[in-house]
Amino acid sequence: MRRIQMALMGSTLLAGAFGPQAVMAQDNETTATDDGPVIVVTGRLRGEEALQDVPLAVTVVSPEQLQAQGALTIEDVETLAPNLIIDPVAAGPGGGAISLRGVSFEDIEKSFEPTVGVVIDGVFIGTNTAQLTNAFDFQQVEVLRGPQGTLFGRNTIGGVINIQRSRPTKEFGARGEVTFGNYGRRELNGVLNVGDGDVFGLKVFGYDREFDGFYDNVTLGVDAGSNSNTNIGATLLVEPTSDLEFLITAEYSEIGGDPAVSSLSQDTDVLCIALGAVIPEQCNRDLEDDLYTVFSNELGSIEFDEFAISGQVNWDIGDLRLTSITALRDSDERVIQDFDGSSIPFFQTDRAQDYRQFSQELRLGGEFAPGINGVVGLFYFENEYQLDQTTTLPGGVSVNPMTDHEVESFAIFADADVDLTDRLRLSLGARYSWDDKEFTRTLAPGAVFSNEESWEEFTPRVSLDYDLTEDNLVYASYSRGYRAGGFNGRANSPSAVATSFEPETVDSFEIGSKNSFANGDFIINFAAFYATYDDKQEDVVQATPAGSANPQETVTLNAASAEIKGLEVDVRAQLFEGFSLTASLGLLDADYENFFIDLNLDGDQDPGEDASSRSLRRTPDVTFSIAANYETEVSQNSEIGLNVRFNTTSSYQTTIVAAPGNFGANDPRALHPATSDLSAALTYTFFTGDDSEIYVRVFGRNLTDERGISSALPVAGLFTFGTGIPPRQYGVSAGFNF
Repeated sequence: MRRIQMALMGSTLLAGAFGPQAVMAQDNETTATDDGPVIVVTGRLRGEEALQDVPLAVTVVSPEQLQAQGALTIEDVETLAPNLIIDPVAAGPGGGAISLRGVSFEDIEKSFEPTVGVVIDGVFIGTNTAQLTNAFDFQQVEVLRGPQGTLFGRNTIGGVINIQRSRPTKEFGARGEVTFGNYGRRELNGVLNVGDGDVFGLKVFGYDREFDGFYDNVTLGVDAGSNSNTNIGATLLVEPTSDLEFLITAEYSEIGGDPAVSSLSQDTDVLCIALGAVIPEQCNRDLEDDLYTVFSNELGSIEFDEFAISGQVNWDIGDLRLTSITALRDSDERVIQDFDGSSIPFFQTDRAQDYRQFSQELRLGGEFAPGINGVVGLFYFENEYQLDQTTTLPGGVSVNPMTDHEVESFAIFADADVDLTDRLRLSLGARYSWDDKEFTRTLAPGAVFSNEESWEEFTPRVSLDYDLTEDNLVYASYSRGYRAGGFNGRANSPSAVATSFEPETVDSFEIGSKNSFANGDFIINFAAFYATYDDKQEDVVQATPAGSANPQETVTLNAASAEIKGLEVDVRAQLFEGFSLTASLGLLDADYENFFIDLNLDGDQDPGEDASSRSLRRTPDVTFSIAANYETEVSQNSEIGLNVRFNTTSSYQTTIVAAPGNFGANDPRALHPATSDLSAALTYTFFTGDDSEIYVRVFGRNLTDERGISSALPVAGLFTFGTGIPPRQYGVSAGFNF
């Protein structure tokens, strides 16, 4: 199998070495027609499709929506799509904990694939590190909910956030923006385009961001939680004929800062039991305002740099398009962190990681025959990482486990629409995946253990949609998602290294409707879904075998199954000239069907080992947002725009660790409280020409200054740490576009 895969990779690499993304020629989110504006979607890889014709739950976010509210990263998309949660992960540079329809992932260990895929310019990001990318150069963001293995190269069981950056315009032009805000925020963004207007185009882009952080470290007397992000790159576009285009993108990124955490330890944790008399003010703290005063004796640091290059060839052959995408990402990172969050040295880590991923996708999409439209593709993916971690324990004792991990995956996928009548359409999709992983864990000098395992899986999709009228579509679908098995990246015993966990699957059933009124000025879309989550991979703390160096360890097991159901509503309305509304509502009901933790390793479910009454992570019952945007002319050459956004999310758990003294409940310290966020931005724009402008924007986020737990993690009864919801932020931006 490896030779076949490498042969495929080699044969397509040359074709893909000239261009990057899975973006068809598309300049804007909407296309004007005689019947009004049409929102287009490219996520099904069939070219441009009207959003209202796609039998799939998808939210489209335009750059105008993000810019109007002064957006920073894809984290800001969270408030614009139902049943979507995006929380930052302090221990991973630019890392995100993304949950979509109750299927979530947050682990910084690179031995796991994300459950919700982030795809940038057609390239799947194989780790949650560096997912929270800058949004200034975004052309469009599509949030596709539910399993997407038959459409995208890499399998995703929760959904995909499909990001398309702007294409080179082949004409001279530039965009730039500078931002200043509280907590020392300083940001510079820029995009420059040059070209001959016909065949050649070059886009140069970059940004630089600094943020001092909103924590006060009283032990060291400094601000904490800082972050910085720098990215520079270029995209080359060459179109020698109208049927052929080559693109290539190369970019370099750096992420820095310090991973500040709050001490959430209580009298039930070893840290406070042993040292509470020495640090009484650092134990049993209030979980709201106290979060923003931290005590770490070491500030910690984040160092991350990455080089990425991606290439794409698009060749139109009649009604079909042949696409080859080749991509390489190579990163180095080092994170030093005082995990316990106290002023006493107790538990500190120094994690150095090298990560590399390569992917090759080859697909053919379009109209294969009258009434048959779809895509077929082949996908190859490999990654490897090495982790060298030093953990300093109480008393200064250090341990230095090391990990070497390799993944090789291959898949064939297809998805097609068949017109049964003028109004009735059948969609069929299928994917077959092969995954091979190798794992070596060095627990101590001379104690080296290895494991290797392979899996394969068939995942189908079927849907049926019917046009009730030209503006009203109903559909029903079934799809299966699959995430490969793997190994325990934190294994501290030979038996844990020798034990792999198996794949997990999600079977999702969905019904929905797409409805347009008033020539597309009013859109309301509904989706209801039911999903069964089997062999769910969960991190659990369990005892180690007799004779192990540590009495317990965190391992990943197929410990659970779950049932998730929900309802989603997306609304867009152009109420009158210059005034528009967007809104979304997500209702979610997620429960474990079973969750067994074998604490004593006897293979039986004994009393006190049933965790099925706990809550799944990041599954709020309600997510709701509404945004209003109003633009009005001030003079012949200027206008003013006001954007106001309100969103609310019910409470949700961010850990599955048991509450002290209650094995069946989640630790309450990790409960993200119900929050409401009111944000606003006011923009003045002066038009200096037909295609040029300058603007000034003032903005505010979390204007009511909501505070509380963002996420938290109790660590094996030793200590508990967490992070806070970002408090009120405000600033001013000035920019130009010509």
